[in-house]
Amino acid sequence: MAYTILAVDDTKKILDIIRYFLEQEGYVVKTAMDPVEGIRIAQQSHVDLILLDIMMPAMDGYSVCDQFKKDPKTRDIPIIMLTAKAIIMHTPKDFFYGLYGFLSKPFSRQQLVKITTDILRITKAKEETQFIHPVEGDEEPTE
Repeated sequence: MAYTILAVDDTKKILDIIRYFLEQEGYVVKTAMDPVEGIRIAQQSHVDLILLDIMMPAMDGYSVCDQFKKDPKTRDIPIIMLTAKAIIMHTPKDFFYGLYGFLSKPFSRQQLVKITTDILRITKAKEETQFIHPVEGDEEPTE
């Protein structure tokens, strides 16, 4: 099963690069240039991970992230913020809680693929272990 990535960024070139790099790795990529559209996509379809730009004109990534975290349908989707390094230095520390990572622009294919793959591996392994229960009779014998 291919994982689905949602990329939300107001720059078409960035979205095209993300789509190209991640589709080459076998991911399904959905994109939105408008943050409101990104929120709608995440709420109405299955998304495994969100790549979210911080600096967007209509609604910044902080506000979008808050919307995702408040909604039961989207609050557990891992989010990786896309931003310039200077923005990170001026962001309040409490904002970082609950995020899975940051990727500074410009980024390389290798950086994008690595952080995406690593976060999905960690979060999906965590989900799978939550559903593993021993089958009756499979417990180790006690002495």
